[in-house]
Amino acid sequence: MMRAQIFVIAIAALFTMIAAFPPTLGNRATCPAGSDYPVGPGTVSPYGLVPFSKSSPNTAYGYVPIGVVTPGDMCTIVDLKIPDEVNGELTLLKTCTLTFSFPTTAEAAPKKLTFSGPGHFTFTGYLTGFGGDDTTTYNNQPVPGPSPPFPPPVMVPGNTYTIANLPCLIAPDSGGETVSGALCSDDTSLEWEQTTADGQGGCPVGFFVVVH
Repeated sequence: MMRAQIFVIAIAALFTMIAAFPPTLGNRATCPAGSDYPVGPGTVSPYGLVPFSKSSPNTAYGYVPIGVVTPGDMCTIVDLKIPDEVNGELTLLKTCTLTFSFPTTAEAAPKKLTFSGPGHFTFTGYLTGFGGDDTTTYNNQPVPGPSPPFPPPVMVPGNTYTIANLPCLIAPDSGGETVSGALCSDDTSLEWEQTTADGQGGCPVGFFVVVH
């Protein structure tokens, strides 16, 4: 009887551990080249995705779980908050690398990712400290700021892309700053369910900033 009780307790403890630490991708070699880069200490995932529409310029969609881009119409703002410290070190003089992890639909599963078109995108940056919110529309976007000078001319599934590689310049004791930008396209459709850096069961999907 005592052995049976111990066995039951052990099984219960095992399931508790599984719930506390959900499984992540076992073999990252199946992910696009570079997918290991946005994983680990110093990685920042977006805290919000906010779409807007050129054809409905005064419609506010608010925060959504799935980013959407459609040819010449829907864009999605990506909001990230860069901390002023990473692992006890100031972010001020570090480099912030913005990446876009873009696996195939199968590699992204169980998260959603759909793609159609030649893969021409633009990424428009906003001023540091400003991002999308529940009031954002095409006619009411965040304050304009610098955009990445050399974004990839084409992005297609099966790759991880570097969008920008710039000084972080986050002031000490600021509590961190929001950085954001809008992903748009004139010829391509995209929907992606943003993951955290561990991929949440599949390959990482979406935008990440690596502070290094």
